[in-house]
Amino acid sequence: MELPSTGNDNPTGISEDKDAFIEITPRWTFSKLGISSLSDMETTEDGRLYLADPVNHRISVVRPSGRRETGVYEPLQQLSFQGSPLSPVSVTVDERFILYFTNRSDTVYAWFQYLNMAGVEGIVTSFDYRVDGEIVTEKPYIGEFTEGYTRLDHSEVLNSDPALIDSLLSIVPLYTSRDKSNREATIDPIDGSVLGNNPIYASIQKSFIAVADESVESRHIAVMDSLNNRLINFKLVPTYLLKLNNGFFVWHFKGVYDNLLASEGTGAGTISEPNSLYSDDNGNLLYTQFGNYFGFHKLRSGMYTTAFTFGTDDIMDLGRFKSPMDAVVGDDGAIFVLDSTHNAVLKFSPQGDFQKF
Repeated sequence: MELPSTGNDNPTGISEDKDAFIEITPRWTFSKLGISSLSDMETTEDGRLYLADPVNHRISVVRPSGRRETGVYEPLQQLSFQGSPLSPVSVTVDERFILYFTNRSDTVYAWFQYLNMAGVEGIVTSFDYRVDGEIVTEKPYIGEFTEGYTRLDHSEVLNSDPALIDSLLSIVPLYTSRDKSNREATIDPIDGSVLGNNPIYASIQKSFIAVADESVESRHIAVMDSLNNRLINFKLVPTYLLKLNNGFFVWHFKGVYDNLLASEGTGAGTISEPNSLYSDDNGNLLYTQFGNYFGFHKLRSGMYTTAFTFGTDDIMDLGRFKSPMDAVVGDDGAIFVLDSTHNAVLKFSPQGDFQKF
């Protein structure tokens, strides 16, 4: 069988395609952005850019105008945990405004941006609930997720310990793979599912090089482990319920291992020397890699089956990519793959048809 190829495609390079790419003026220099290196970038719906700088141990937040954010974002300027500096290599922000980043260790770190912006009045230790005509006092971890419990307004009892609150507002190790909750069975209080319970994977060395949120509804965060050629996800499990200064109640979370999504291999939907991970608005996962044979993959949300077929879809052509560094999805569903060897961004339709360089 004759294998598909890239045919007569001839990339001209990013700098030469003036119709497709518009240069930002004035130019954004690294010094103006407050960084000296750049390993990953995240863009939120408000237009802010989150730039991961592993050399300076920081994530710089930049407005669309190019002005650096300060104030509440200061904790991101010198990333550390328990006195040890952290060098971020990937960053993403979910719709809860939780920022996640990895540093090639076995841990995913997080910073709860919304909690920091709103401010925390206290940690809820109990509510009063109406149950079968009776009023009972219960911890929110139980009362909020037990059928038949109706919370009574303004019944909260708060712990306002500044040290505990500060620890929840700081950079936290959200998911640590070797943690006990991942080695043993952990019950999700919201839906009763069994999480963790994977002592073998919890015990081996890992290198998390990319992270992406799947969807708010699923509470899943996907992580790429380059050392073991695995794509896994963990689930956000509620821990502390916080009352914010604006009167809202918001959960703090920890991450607990849930599933292996893709493993080492050379076929569609497998992992071989991965280097990026991205999720689109529908929770589909896209990743690029340097290993044989396919440089780009897309896994369908929830099912984690491959979305494209070798021999049918252009995006799965052998030799299509030389050095695929990253992939993103546009508002119209178009897929853009950055190829550093070609010095080009390749555009594909949502169905995987090649469109242009």
